[in-house]
Amino acid sequence: MDVPDLPIFIVLCGKTGSGKTQVLRQFELCGYPVIDLEKIASHRGSAFGGLLLDSQPSQQHFNNEIEKSFSKFNRSAYIFIENKSVSLGKRKIPDWVYKKMGQGIFIFLDVEKKTRISNILRQYKNAGKDGFMNSLYKLKKRLSANVMNKCEIFLNAENYEAFIENVLTYYDQTDKYALKNTNIQIKVKSDHTLEIMNQILKQLKESGISI
Repeated sequence: MDVPDLPIFIVLCGKTGSGKTQVLRQFELCGYPVIDLEKIASHRGSAFGGLLLDSQPSQQHFNNEIEKSFSKFNRSAYIFIENKSVSLGKRKIPDWVYKKMGQGIFIFLDVEKKTRISNILRQYKNAGKDGFMNSLYKLKKRLSANVMNKCEIFLNAENYEAFIENVLTYYDQTDKYALKNTNIQIKVKSDHTLEIMNQILKQLKESGISI
């Protein structure tokens, strides 16, 4: 599929745990055009992204569902989507989506680390120690031996907050690219997705973009 001219993607960015997916789904709940890549892929994109989710669809099914979602909103001026790397688990984001994402309007959600830890804990805690440990080992080649050792100690003690804080140090380094092309940066002071959504809409309007 060629990269279509319209609609324009409004891309939600932010460090791991910023609540981007929850905000995206608030937009969808309120009737705005949304492509939810995580839902379609059944994966959140990180080493922990498959926890508590169903098995992933085939690549063909993934591609078809994305095209179906896009076609549903092809008369809209804008579509909300979450910033992602090229793959979600074993599924590769189609090139046309990735290119279109790069041409979009980027909104960076600036969220305090303490809030991000709480968001992640709320989302993943039911995976338990074994689930976390299995996912941690996927990062073994990327994390230093010292960080791995600390994470294992925290997990064995079921100190999930400390474990998540240590892992976020790694993810924060890999997420730096998200700030480079940001059009709008929003300091998030609320944990209510409706308030965050309205804050985004206000900033878009002030930037001359009416949704």
